[in-house]
Amino acid sequence: MAAVPMDLEVDLGPMPSNECREDLLQGLRELLTSRELCDVALVAEGGQAFPAHRTVLAACSPALRARISKLDSASLQADGLPVISLDVKHSEAVKALVDSVYGIGAAESDRPYNPSSEATNMDVLKLAREFDLPALEDQAARWLAKNLTTANLLDRLAACEEFGLQDVKEKILEQLTANTDVLYEMVSNPSVRSVPGVLQDLLLRVLQLLGCGPPQPRIGGTATKDQPLKKADA
Repeated sequence: MAAVPMDLEVDLGPMPSNECREDLLQGLRELLTSRELCDVALVAEGGQAFPAHRTVLAACSPALRARISKLDSASLQADGLPVISLDVKHSEAVKALVDSVYGIGAAESDRPYNPSSEATNMDVLKLAREFDLPALEDQAARWLAKNLTTANLLDRLAACEEFGLQDVKEKILEQLTANTDVLYEMVSNPSVRSVPGVLQDLLLRVLQLLGCGPPQPRIGGTATKDQPLKKADA
């Protein structure tokens, strides 16, 4: 007798959480914290060495895997571990890379990402691009749209311009358009001339407000929370 197709749906409930995956990640973090079985160190220019596990780094980034494959007995050593030297100045950026690879900072209970300076965040963006680490780049990109002031605004827009963070740049420009005093102040700032792309964006916003240009499209994507622009403290 031929089989007859039957239109049936069986509800087995939601898929169970993958506790094994979480246990594995937690185990790797514990090994990192205790420096157990670490077999490589990441180092900024003349900075602190951050131990890690080759297999974890290699699994997260083909570019890191390529760097690891070049290590040999003649490689530089730090605390008895072969070193991968990274072309950034801030050790804090290297720590951010390691934390991101091991999932540290991903949970709500973890300390939020908060670099000590604009330059440190730029180094984080540089490492994220060099080693193709989207989660790390997203972390650094979101930070650019937080706590905006007239003192850091140009640096933030310049970072967006350099790394092609169009979504974040649009969020910041939307804030500027809503605060005309700050917008005109930024256009009048001589330093903005050093970043022609940013100057062009600001002038287009001024023309838009004056009714001399087409409205700028809103570009969605990065889910950054809008922050009010503030005057920098004197």
